[in-house]
Amino acid sequence: MPRKPRQLVDFGFYHLIARGNNKLFIFHQSGGFDSFKSLLYESKQKFSWKLHHYCLMANHIHLLGQIEKGQDLPKLMQYLLFEYSRWYRKQTGYTGHLWEGRYKSPLIETESYLLECGRYIERNPVRARLVQDAGDYPHSSYLYYATGREDPLVDEDPYYADLGCEPDERQRRYREFVKLDGPYDKVIDQSLVEAHF
Repeated sequence: MPRKPRQLVDFGFYHLIARGNNKLFIFHQSGGFDSFKSLLYESKQKFSWKLHHYCLMANHIHLLGQIEKGQDLPKLMQYLLFEYSRWYRKQTGYTGHLWEGRYKSPLIETESYLLECGRYIERNPVRARLVQDAGDYPHSSYLYYATGREDPLVDEDPYYADLGCEPDERQRRYREFVKLDGPYDKVIDQSLVEAHF
């Protein structure tokens, strides 16, 4: 069955997911997380896109961003995945495919859903039982929103400001928001399994 073409929309919001081949731990190598974060930073200079939420897990990545030109989405992801593969191979001598199949790129068609998707992304380490609190995981955008920690990768979610007038209020409400199980987590999980990308 042929693959469905990706929806490439100018100024579209996308939940981008890529997994290590055969559940390979893609960030186990020393410097792996930092290398990928550097590529994310560089990609924002090369392509006109905003990164609102992210989480780098041991064997997969979640990115929530908005890209100015939809046609640049495949170029952006090719850049990130290829360049990290090249770095990984140099460090480890690994051969073969580092990433499993095609990356997933569901288009978020309801902008008000952005913050909910951000919560889903940043709760990944909690749901995987790596940490009890999202704030204990260092490789996500959570601390930017929950504590105000500077993160040069993050372009603020446009709906974050709705959580309160003052930074302390927004941060407190965001922490409370992320602590709760998302009402759509299982729906998102299922849609990601069933979707054709």
